[in-house]
Amino acid sequence: MKSKIIFTLTYILLLHFIPSMGISQEAWLSTPESINQFREQVESIRPDTTQFNLMVVDKTIQLTGREIDLRIYKPKGTNLKPTLIYVHGACWVAGSLDSHDEICRYLATKSDVNVVAINYRLAPEYKYPDAHNDVYEGTEWIWNHAKEVGLDTKQFAISGESTGAYFTAATTLKSRDTQGSPKFTFQLLVYAALDGGGSSWSECKDLYFTNQQEIRSEYGSPLWSKNLSELPPTFNILGEFEQSRAEEELFMRKLKDNGITTESFVNEGVGHDVNNWLSVKKETPAHLKAIAFIKAGFNKE
Repeated sequence: MKSKIIFTLTYILLLHFIPSMGISQEAWLSTPESINQFREQVESIRPDTTQFNLMVVDKTIQLTGREIDLRIYKPKGTNLKPTLIYVHGACWVAGSLDSHDEICRYLATKSDVNVVAINYRLAPEYKYPDAHNDVYEGTEWIWNHAKEVGLDTKQFAISGESTGAYFTAATTLKSRDTQGSPKFTFQLLVYAALDGGGSSWSECKDLYFTNQQEIRSEYGSPLWSKNLSELPPTFNILGEFEQSRAEEELFMRKLKDNGITTESFVNEGVGHDVNNWLSVKKETPAHLKAIAFIKAGFNKE
């Protein structure tokens, strides 16, 4: 009976992040129309007026054969502040700098760190590994050009929610394996999806991956990476009733088994609570814990 109640709650919470404009469950993300409506819904989570005023700079950077957009958030003050990369989520197929603007403002203001948000190409128009490459190479560009944009690399971390947490984990893995790559002080995962072939969010994953080889590649499924050693300290925030909870807990256990410092927080009574996370209508336990984790990661009081 208890498991049935938990399943029902999870299903209800999942529906909060599925377009409600006349789209059936079966049609979710199965047509161009449903994908576009989902994208519109994600964009609508952002409040009309921000609570957090700070310096915001948009920048377009050139990568090999393409360009991507960054947004840099700088709190008040002239001292050089730590740098936190932020990668947006929304199921591999949606999300933007605008949809995640408020959460980036919040994290920058409350943590007193510079936040840099990375845009990446979306599925199904762009398949694996395009988004992976955008996030990693965008992070690499920020690391290599930090001085010219007034950012610190001595204290340099990365975070993201949902799919953004997935790209975060993949980026720290690739960075560990790549000479001259960014060195992360810590990573912060929020409501993460970590298994490219797992049962959670399969509708989304099927639009990004095209075959099993991609899914089980070294960075396609961070949970099943052959080597989880030498990664940065990892903080994790998960919802009590999340579909992907098993993935998150197993990933953290595997990191710990590989000698990685880990700390997790379970946000009780919620599932994949991205609506509240993004809108920041009020500070939830997840918000407060994220700020505490960021301050602890950067050794800030």
